[in-house]
Amino acid sequence: MNKDEIGLSWYDCSGDMMDVVLSSRVRLARNLANFPFPDCYKNDDSERVQIIILAAFSQLQDADNYHSIESKDLSVTSAGILIERGVLENHQTALVMRNDGYVSTAINCTDHLRISSFRNGLSLRKSFDECIKVDMDLQKNLQFAASYGFGFLTQKIPDCGSGMKLSCRVHLASSVMLGKLNLIIEYCKQTKLKIEPAFPNIGQGSAAGSFFLISSTNAFDGNELDQLANFESCIKYIVETERKISTEYADNKSTLIRNSVIRAYSIAKFSLFISLREALDIISDLKLGLRLGLLKGIDDSALSGLLYKVQKSHLTYLLESGDFDFEQDIKNDQNAKVDRLRALTLQEAFEHISLGNL
Repeated sequence: MNKDEIGLSWYDCSGDMMDVVLSSRVRLARNLANFPFPDCYKNDDSERVQIIILAAFSQLQDADNYHSIESKDLSVTSAGILIERGVLENHQTALVMRNDGYVSTAINCTDHLRISSFRNGLSLRKSFDECIKVDMDLQKNLQFAASYGFGFLTQKIPDCGSGMKLSCRVHLASSVMLGKLNLIIEYCKQTKLKIEPAFPNIGQGSAAGSFFLISSTNAFDGNELDQLANFESCIKYIVETERKISTEYADNKSTLIRNSVIRAYSIAKFSLFISLREALDIISDLKLGLRLGLLKGIDDSALSGLLYKVQKSHLTYLLESGDFDFEQDIKNDQNAKVDRLRALTLQEAFEHISLGNL
């Protein structure tokens, strides 16, 4: 595969509870025995670890289903896309991706390797099954650092044990709009979960589009199945809470909701330029409108996919690989062309939306 080919789009697929849960990720951190952690590498340790891990992937029965990418060979745009999708981590030297895009392994980041699986909706168990299969297959040829007392040994103490981190991207628009987000924040504190904006690099004070990332904070409380069950239970409670608040919001603030949906649709339909922040807010408002039955002609998986398709690097990749005829006054303005293409992307996606229920 060419180094600039980015893989298939898992984020366009359907999933459970997608009115609130956009996507799920399971990540397993592993380190090779007899090597220091990446922060303590000397001489050629990094290169040796990478060679050993890539050799193990080449010996898998389904090795043809994977391809490796050297981080240094990625273009700025391709690296940006992988970062936007949560695949590429800081300082890693290589990436192994399954050809369907669901599973990826970062090499030489914080740990020697981190196996991740991404899926739309609440799909933690499927993601876990995919990760653990890769993990077990690799262990036929790799010896991972572990002990009876701590489990798998990792660079960060909270990751020791199962080495597993669980996370979900969620949409909490009703909680934000009614000023009840603190209910979910307090619940996360009580259950030792971390909640943060899903798109932290976009400023203006609040979480863009009311999208949040909720993740586990340690890997040593119980075994993998216990951790999965507990985290999944917490996410389901958050989904139930957000849905109840949505119903309350619809009952008491129906005019405000209709206005936000109409406004978002109108901005998307008639704007020539749309910033990333505006796009995320538009998708958020329409997603809430869809949840409350105020519009039709689009589904949650399409809206979830748009969250990645409106990102800067994704649009830059399209500009670099396509032939677009922009207006004369913006042909030499890269930022303007990105914002213009973002507007066109939304307009195409919203072409069949009907606001008849408003």
